Amino acid sequence: MKKITRATTASLVALTATMAAGAADDNQKEKFTLEPCFVDGIKNAARCATVQLPLNYDDPDGKQIPIFVAVVPSSTASPETDAFIVFSGGPGQASAEQGAFVDLAFDEILGKRDVILIDQRGTGKSYALSCNFDPIEDADIEPKAAAEKCRSQQDIDVRHFTLENIIRDTEEIRARLGYDQLNLWGGSYGTKTASLYLKRYPERVRSVVVDGVLPPDTSLFSSAPASAERALNKLIEDCSAQTSCNQAFPDIKAQVNALVEKASNGELRFKGLNPVTGVSVDIEMSIAMTVESIRSVMYNAEGTTILPFAINEASNGNLQPLVAGLFGAEALSNGMYLGSTLSLLCGEDVSSIGDDAAAAAGAGSFARDSYYKIWNEYCEGWDYIVPSASDFYGPAEGDVPMLVLSGDLDPVTPPALGEHWVKGFPNGRHIVVKGTGHNTSYVACMPSLISEFVDNLDAAALDTSCLDHLARLPLVISANGNVQ
Repeated sequence: MKKITRATTASLVALTATMAAGAADDNQKEKFTLEPCFVDGIKNAARCATVQLPLNYDDPDGKQIPIFVAVVPSSTASPETDAFIVFSGGPGQASAEQGAFVDLAFDEILGKRDVILIDQRGTGKSYALSCNFDPIEDADIEPKAAAEKCRSQQDIDVRHFTLENIIRDTEEIRARLGYDQLNLWGGSYGTKTASLYLKRYPERVRSVVVDGVLPPDTSLFSSAPASAERALNKLIEDCSAQTSCNQAFPDIKAQVNALVEKASNGELRFKGLNPVTGVSVDIEMSIAMTVESIRSVMYNAEGTTILPFAINEASNGNLQPLVAGLFGAEALSNGMYLGSTLSLLCGEDVSSIGDDAAAAAGAGSFARDSYYKIWNEYCEGWDYIVPSASDFYGPAEGDVPMLVLSGDLDPVTPPALGEHWVKGFPNGRHIVVKGTGHNTSYVACMPSLISEFVDNLDAAALDTSCLDHLARLPLVISANGNVQ
């Protein structure tokens, strides 16, 4: 899907009042047996099970769907009774497929606690809403048609693959596993999952760590253009402060705006090799593709080191360095389950903002409203539910110990969103990690800080001086990787 998915996958829903009232008596829950297993990327052996849970909780005796859970046991013989659960992002990622990240970020957590990984419904081994496209036949398929084709491949009512039901699945599994409380970790879109679980089952939450936050009362598509613009401005500031970069690339902002304008007029084409597959391609670069070729690279701070050079090359007619990030992001997006992404994103976020509001939010940003437009077109071809619970979009708040993490260079969930989030938590602390993009939990000493927080529940006492040395790496000024 050259024309569409490369522009979108780089970046790449209601409970009744009785459900919200609290957790049911755990003793009444049917238990299940965990069998020995291995989770790819995690060195410790795990224990896994597939649990049958209702597709529709309003019809508990109706169709059941499999929900996969992996428990990575603590390395101690006497672990704490409260487990640590990982809510992955996307939306549309399967937590049990994030083993390498979990092993890197939460190895110290495993020293005292079990770690729970659940493939949320619609992902991984939990009735995955996968979409199959022909690389030739569907090469230039439009978003709405792509969503319709994906929808036609599903043999189930996708409207039940909502965040509310994901939360209910999580609570059912917690109760059956027998943990009294959970320590929540949510990353990116998983921060919304953590927030809603806390809102629905506060008595079951011992602590919360959120990384790269999307506050429930903030629209992703309202904030995305300004977030991208901020990240670009940070890059320009850092380039200006590096003499060699400033001399080589003094007009980055003007170059970016000119590239986006050319794309809007249909005047930007890439003819060359897909750096991932090695296949020759000839693509008209849409606004969304042009924006994502810049924005997606900024997710990873290390990737930004070549961005000024790539922008300059593109301005001089060589798009190969710039599109490398776009194709690379497309390859990484294979870990996303598009059907799950659409069921969640369309119902919860796209539906919460209209065309006029999106256009206004994009004014003044190089990203314009391209992110919203692409996903809105997808959603026109998908079947989804808009949240009906009156508090779904309410602010995150509570007395629970809360650690909020933001990367200073993050192009989608910048520190301002973390600052907004932490205001609702008197026992919370917001840590901004310098020189880091989207997702900070694995960076430097952060795994130790997270483990200390979960142990002691005192965010204010954390000594973050071990992060002080972090900064963006020097920016490259030539194809040879020179920084001087």
